[in-house]
Amino acid sequence: MKERYRSQETKERFKKAFFALYAERKIETITIKEVADLAGFNRGTFYLYYKSIYDLLQKTEQELLDDFAKRMEFQVKLYFGLIDEPDETAYEEMEANFLEQSEYVCILNGENGDPRFKFRMKNIIKDAYRKHISHDNTVRVSQFEYLLEYIVEANMSIIQYWLMNREKDYPRVTLKDVSEIMNFVDKYGFKKAFETFNKK
Repeated sequence: MKERYRSQETKERFKKAFFALYAERKIETITIKEVADLAGFNRGTFYLYYKSIYDLLQKTEQELLDDFAKRMEFQVKLYFGLIDEPDETAYEEMEANFLEQSEYVCILNGENGDPRFKFRMKNIIKDAYRKHISHDNTVRVSQFEYLLEYIVEANMSIIQYWLMNREKDYPRVTLKDVSEIMNFVDKYGFKKAFETFNKK
C-alpha cells in the first residue's frame, strides 16, 4: 500500500512539473531533464513511469478524460431524472475532486494545449447525451447534430468561465450553482433563465 501511494505521489509530482512548464511553453520545447529537475527527481526515475514527454501527456489526458466521462454520465442521468439529486455533501466532494483536475484541463484547452483534447471532451459529452436520446443514427447530417453541438459548446464554455473566475466569484457561485443554471436553461429556455437569474 505504501509503495503504491509513493508511486502515485511521484507521478503526480512529474505531472505538476510538466504542466507548470506546459502552461508557459509549447510541448516540443520541454525536455525530460527540465521536468525531472522541477519534480525533484532524476531522468532515470522519470523513465520508470513514462517513455517520453508525449507519453506523460497522453497518459494524463486519458486519466482526465476517463474521469470526465464519469462526471458527464452522472450529469446527464441527473438531467433526465434517472438518478436522485445528490445532497450538499456529495456536491462538495464532487467540486473538490473536480478542482483537483481543473488546472490540467484549463492548460490543455489553453493557448499551448492540445486542440485534440477539447475535441475528445466534446465527443464524451455528445456520447453521454446520445445514450439517453432516441435518434436515427442513419441520418448523416441532421438538425439534431447541430443542437448537440450547441449544447456541448454551451456546457464547456460555462464550466471554463467558472474555472477562470472562481477565485473572485466563490463561494457566491459554486459548481452546484453552475449545474443548476445549465439544467434550468435546458428545461425552461433562455428567456425564463434571464428573468430568474437576473435577480441573483
